[in-house]
Amino acid sequence: MNTTADQPAGRRSRSSATTRPSGGSAIDTLILFALFTAILISVVVLIGRLLVHRRAQREEWEANGRPEPVPRTAEEKERDRRTAITWGCLVIAVPVVLILLYTVTR
Repeated sequence: MNTTADQPAGRRSRSSATTRPSGGSAIDTLILFALFTAILISVVVLIGRLLVHRRAQREEWEANGRPEPVPRTAEEKERDRRTAITWGCLVIAVPVVLILLYTVTR
C-alpha cells in the first residue's frame, strides 16, 4: 500500500500541486452574472436610445408642420453605417470577452 508518508518529499509536493481544490465557483458565478448584466444593459441602452431618438424625430416632425422627410445624403448614411458598426461590435465584443474570461478562469 502506497501512502503519502511512504513517498519521497519531492513526489509529495508535486502530487499535491497537481490536485486543485474544486473552489472557484464564486468566480464562475460572478463571471456569468457579469455576462448576463452586460447583455441586459446593452439591450436596455440600445432600446432606450432608439426610443428617445424616434420620439425626438417625431416631435420635430410635428413641430415643423409635418413636412416631407428630407432625403439623407450619402455622407449621413455613411456616418450612420459607421456608428451602427461601432455599436454592433461593442454589443458583440463585451459578451465575447466575458465568455473568454469565464472559459480561461475555469
